Amino acid sequence: MRRLLVTLVTTGVFVQTVWCGSAFAQAAGPSEIEALKQELRRLQERLQRLEQSSSPPLPVAPPLAAQAPPAVAQRPGEYQIQPGREHPAEMVGLPKPEIGGVRISGFFVGSANYNSHIQMVPEFAGNAPVSSEPGSLDFRFDQFTIGAYKTFSPWLSAGASLEVERHGHRHSHLTPAGCPAIGPCTERFGAEDITTEVSLHRFNITGIAPMGNGLALSFGRFDTPFGYERHDAALNLTATTSEVNRFGRPMSMTGFQAAYQFAPWFDAAAWVVNRWENETTEDTLEDDNRDKSFGGRIGFTPLPGAGLLNFGIGGWWGPEQESDTKHDRWILDVDLTWSPLPRLLLAGEAVYGGESGVSFRSRGAPIGAPAADNQDVNWLGLYALAHYDLTRWLGLSFRYGFFDDPDAARTGVAQTLHSFTIAPIVHLSRLIPDLRPLGVTYARTQHPLDWVDVRLEYRLNHSNKPVFSDAKPGVPIGEADHDSHQVTLQFVLNF
Repeated sequence: MRRLLVTLVTTGVFVQTVWCGSAFAQAAGPSEIEALKQELRRLQERLQRLEQSSSPPLPVAPPLAAQAPPAVAQRPGEYQIQPGREHPAEMVGLPKPEIGGVRISGFFVGSANYNSHIQMVPEFAGNAPVSSEPGSLDFRFDQFTIGAYKTFSPWLSAGASLEVERHGHRHSHLTPAGCPAIGPCTERFGAEDITTEVSLHRFNITGIAPMGNGLALSFGRFDTPFGYERHDAALNLTATTSEVNRFGRPMSMTGFQAAYQFAPWFDAAAWVVNRWENETTEDTLEDDNRDKSFGGRIGFTPLPGAGLLNFGIGGWWGPEQESDTKHDRWILDVDLTWSPLPRLLLAGEAVYGGESGVSFRSRGAPIGAPAADNQDVNWLGLYALAHYDLTRWLGLSFRYGFFDDPDAARTGVAQTLHSFTIAPIVHLSRLIPDLRPLGVTYARTQHPLDWVDVRLEYRLNHSNKPVFSDAKPGVPIGEADHDSHQVTLQFVLNF
């Protein structure tokens, strides 16, 4: 404003002088005109001195690149994006998923699936998974799990999770009714619909008793701590599980568990639970008889750290037939995980089991066999997995599975099953430079779980009996194959 006033005054003086000069030019001589010009210069110099002495120096504007952006008022409910945080929610401006000190986490799984055939599993032995109808491509939202976890003190913690799972299972039935008295006996698939189930997935309350190194006592519903494979797709390095996990041992258990670390290289766990829980037979968590099941595992870790080597031996014993406490089912389980190289993970598990007093119906063509009554049965299964990280963001898994069911007790057919699975895995979230790792590893390994994985799995199933069919539900199965092919594109997000 001061500069504007000075300029106006100077301009007025100049205009007045010029006007006067032009008015007096006719009457005045050259000497008078020169005197007026000098007076005008003196006035201008005086105005400049007054401006410099009375006005503070004006600030110099910084270069455009150095100017800070204008501050924007933050409205209620808004969060500023902070790159470098440890959780993806914070990377997109959301608050950390924690409420009242309770940590919220979980995962969800989606997939695209193709099946050439479905395995025939008679209803008394459970079912086979149907990720898509034979010969069709199907897109699925498979699973969503969310849990809340709280650590109250170094000796007391608790957690629980809910699972929403959409899945298709199918088993075969004998037709016609009353066979073999009426007509030829054949198997047919049931018309079971794809269902969405909401379940109380896992929970525990755990206390550490001050005994020696600390005795961990837990009550809850747990993953059975055999091997590396788990029921949830997010906890495996393949899109599907092995025959051992599906047919050979329980996936889950509900009851009490105790664990003790005798030394850094030696640990033990034991449990008493309701029953053998398995997705294949769709068993519930409530007991089906008046007795309980018992089990345990002893673990050894001779090589800790980056080259982790862990192996263990465990077992399970208890009556598992409905309202029957006289006939026991048992298994002996051996498992191993090893990382001989920083990028290489090896895992394996073998199970041998048996049960007494087993009875089941006859089977029709193409898996025809007589009924069994009060039989003693056994089974044997194993899997071996190798996973190698080709680059930081790309891994490759290969798994071989084997299951021998000579008495047809677990799969419904006296057969030997083989499977060959290969699955490239893109750790998509590792392509984000500043995203910190999840901080959780697969069971008994040093291999980290990632925020986002994309898996493309091809699986070849083979049996020495014709147990794979592409027949439609309700139609008698005339012919079946020894092989089936599965392709799964699976998307997993942990949070």
